[in-house]
Amino acid sequence: MNVLIVYAHPDPKSFDYAMLQKALEVLKREGHAVEVTDLYDLRFKAVADADDFTDPLDPLNLDMMAEQHHAAHTHTYSADILFEQRKLLWADTLILQFPLWWYSVPAIMKGWIDRVLTYGFAYGAERNMTGRRAMLVMTTGGLPASFTSDKQRTLSDMLDYLQRGTLYFCGFDVLPPFAVYGAANADADQREQFLLQYTQLLRSLAYIPPIVYV
Repeated sequence: MNVLIVYAHPDPKSFDYAMLQKALEVLKREGHAVEVTDLYDLRFKAVADADDFTDPLDPLNLDMMAEQHHAAHTHTYSADILFEQRKLLWADTLILQFPLWWYSVPAIMKGWIDRVLTYGFAYGAERNMTGRRAMLVMTTGGLPASFTSDKQRTLSDMLDYLQRGTLYFCGFDVLPPFAVYGAANADADQREQFLLQYTQLLRSLAYIPPIVYV
């Protein structure tokens, strides 16, 4: 498989970063090709605006969907968007990895979603992401023991906007999410167990059945 990991965490000493390194190690060992977009390292622009288009249809009025459709057909997105879209077209599997902030993704990852999964490229009549797979990988704060099964289901439901409303809408087969609950306050043994669980999941990544939406 070709795997693209879009990663959003500002601290290179975080457990999220340890998970990213584990993913690179395991996936490459399993024979997969891997690309990483480290959004904080790239200082990726998080705001969709007129600067996303190098040859706008209307320089005076910003109709975002019209401009996205035009840029998708004329390849006149800004260079950072084009670079990310090429990686998406290369990938069979997309992993979005992030710390859960306010029951959502960090703003910099929301910016990647807004600017890269665009009309005319990721969705719309002409093109979508059908045939590709996507998975959320996240960490939370708090204490590991406080995340009961009911609370874990609640968190999963809160991310339905991203799994169903964005990824599935764009045509991805959406895999069940992988969450490390209470990563920020886990001890060394707990973190080692989390990494072992993640390793096992990554080894079977190609065979995980997607969520069935009705």
